[in-house]
Formats: sequence, C-alpha cells, structure tokens
Amino acid sequence: MKRYGNLWDKLISWDNLVLAAKKAQRGKRRRPDVQAFNFWQEKELLKLQHELITDTYRPGEFVTHWIYEPKARLISAAPYRDRVVHHALMNILEPILNRYFHPDSYACRSDKGSHAAADRLQSLMHRYRYALKCDVRKFFPSIDHTIIKHTFRRLIKDQKVLTLMDMIVDSSNLQEPVLQWFAGDELFAPVERRKGLPIGNLTSQWFANWMLSDFDHYMTSVLGLGGYVRYCDDFIILHNDRIRLRRAIGQIKAYLQSKRLSLHPAKVHIRPVASGITFVGYRIWPTHQLLRKQNVRRFNRRLVWMKRGYACGMLDQKDVKQRLASWIGYACHADTKRLIRRMSRQWRFTRGKAEVNACYSRRQLEQQCNQLHDYQPQQQHAIQSEQQHRVPTRPALSKINARNRTIYGLWERSSESPGLVPVRSFANARRIYAVWHDGAGSIYCERPDMPLGLCG
Repeated sequence: MKRYGNLWDKLISWDNLVLAAKKAQRGKRRRPDVQAFNFWQEKELLKLQHELITDTYRPGEFVTHWIYEPKARLISAAPYRDRVVHHALMNILEPILNRYFHPDSYACRSDKGSHAAADRLQSLMHRYRYALKCDVRKFFPSIDHTIIKHTFRRLIKDQKVLTLMDMIVDSSNLQEPVLQWFAGDELFAPVERRKGLPIGNLTSQWFANWMLSDFDHYMTSVLGLGGYVRYCDDFIILHNDRIRLRRAIGQIKAYLQSKRLSLHPAKVHIRPVASGITFVGYRIWPTHQLLRKQNVRRFNRRLVWMKRGYACGMLDQKDVKQRLASWIGYACHADTKRLIRRMSRQWRFTRGKAEVNACYSRRQLEQQCNQLHDYQPQQQHAIQSEQQHRVPTRPALSKINARNRTIYGLWERSSESPGLVPVRSFANARRIYAVWHDGAGSIYCERPDMPLGLCG
C-alpha cells in the first residue's frame, strides 16, 4: 500500500486555512463564536497558522449534551477554531481516503450518502435472495485509540500530520463507558485502554469510517460474499445461500475482535429480501421504499411542537416553511406520495392558541412563550389571534403529481402568515392560487370589472 508524505506544507498553507474557515461556518454564521471569529478572521487564522507551525496548538474543551432520539447519545461540539483545524486537515486527507475507501462504503463521502446507500441496496436486492444485517455495538465509544493510530500510519508517513491526528484523537473527551473483554485481556484492560471518539467532530466521522475500511475489503475480497453495503457501523451482506450467511457471522465476529469491536447481539438478522430490510432510515423492498414508522411518528410529534411554537411566537413563517420543506425533501426519496398528501392536510397553524399538555416532550416551550409576551413582535401578532393560517402545499403538490393543481377560493396574502389566509374582503371576487408541476405558483384574480390577469 502506498504511503503519502509531504502533506504538512499543504495543510498549513494560507489558502487551505481560508477554505477550512469557509467550510466550517456553513449554516453557523449567526452563532456568536462564529461571528467573533469572522470579525477578526485574518488575525485568528494567522494565529492558528503560527500555532501549527511552532507546534503550540492545543485543542480546546468540548461542549456536550445528550440526545435521546432515536437512542441516547452524547454529542460533543469542539470550539470553532478547532473545527477550522479539522476542516483544514480533512481538505488534505479526503482526496487520499476517497481513493482508498471501498466503493460500497457510503458514509461521510461526497457523491455518496444515505440515499445512495438505499438505492444501492435496492439494486442488489434484485440479484440475491437473503440479507444479513449487522450493527457494531456502541461503535464510536468503543474505538480504541491505539488501533486507530496504527491505522493512520498504514497510509500516512508525514510525521507532523500524524502528530496532529494523534493530538485530535488524544483530546477526545470521556465517552459513554463500554466494558468489553477480548482474548488476552487482563481484568482492568477495558478501563486502562483509552477509547472513544466524540460524536459531532468532522474528524471522528472520517476516522471511524477509515477504521472499518479494511473490513470492507475483507468482506468482498477475502470472504467473497455476494453483495455488500455499509453506512458507518451498519452493514448488510446479501447472498443466495442462507447457510453461507450464517457461517459468515462467526468470521465477522473474529475480524472485529482484532479491532476490539463486537457485533450488537440484538441487531444481527438474516431474512429474505422479499420481506423488506430497514436501512439508513428507510424500509426497503426490491420494488419500492417507505419511511420507517417511527420516523413518521417522530415528525408528527415535531409537528405538534411546531404548531405550539408558532401559536406562541417562538416560530415564524420562515421557520415553519424550512422545517416542512426539509421533511418533504427527506420523504420524497421514498414512495410517499399518499403519505405526504395525507399529512399535508394537517399543516394548519394558528396564532395565539397554544395548548398545554402535561405529556408534552418540549417542556421549556411554555416558559419561553411566557417570556415572549414582553417582546414587541409578540404584541403585533395579538391582533390575529383568531386567524387560521394555511401553509402552502406547493412542495408536496409538485412532488405528488406532474399535472397542474389549482386551489380555488377567496384568498389574500398576509405578511404575518406562513401561507394564504382566507378572508372575505371582496364579495364578488374570485382569487385562484395555481400550483404548477415545477413548484412555481401564481395568484390570479377575476372580478366583474377586471379582466383575468396577474393580481400578485
């Protein structure tokens, strides 16, 4: 295997640091730490470059929080200047790793992703009868630091770059404890060995994917199994012989033990492809794809929060539209025409009527709503407490049917509404909101004294 060197000068170059800062701020420009860094960007980047050259750079402390959906995970956020360094490092390593990674590894790579992984699995399901689905148990908290550092040295030989990568790994905060004993371990080996990469770092995603890259080549080249797809720590093997897949489980466990990893005992299944496979958030069959039921239920709970947040002023028109469009974009990758049409009927938002439920998951909503009553924007919304707003279903309609759709009624746009508000300001008028197949929409009006035309 070729080892790459002469990477340090490229990493600390001014152009690379500017590009890294540009990538690190995507979607985060309004955050105070990002704004403070960008206000003195040239000065901060020069300071960061000097620290890297003089070997005085040290990573900062993480900000952590727990998430509980779909399962409990510890999320760790590095300081912004450290994230700039992470992007600068990956700008150099990403072209090298993409040449080394297996083509059926879909996590953290350009032109890959979860949708490409789902489509690849569906294409393989036409050629094989059975599928073995596996999951690595507590993958990120179980990554051994000694093993991942050895993996670096198999591909990189620039000592300064290796020192920076080792520093990023060693600066990882304490993760969820995982007690696992492997062959040859002493009693306190699981506690004495450093392990765990923080979930939330750009480098953690790439390093974890890098660690299992040898496993991808082992599955396809050494074992010679039929079809194979991996997304991070979830992977699926397809074959026409169920007994061959059952024997492969023992071989997979033996290989993962050499990396001090293990399979999740409750997430190893062999089933016919005709019964469907759950993978990367979708339920996949050879003929179609659907959303997971728990994902739909989770969005319904989020929809309740959005209605209450809009009612009390926490969310505005732009926030509601972005959240609905985001979910539609995710759902449209599956066969969900009827689901989107049915759920879009519930997208009605009302100002000034926030119902309180004791079982509501967002417990801070009521407290934040009470604080907003003292603000001026909330007083402006009080005059339309009884108005009912309809979020336009243009994205849903444009994805559902290629034919033109027209909604008739008495309509008038409102600057406070996330959509169109039914009013009765013109007794003899008819306003038409037309949604075309490409998603564009126009309002046309027709009155006895006015010809049909664009009314705005």
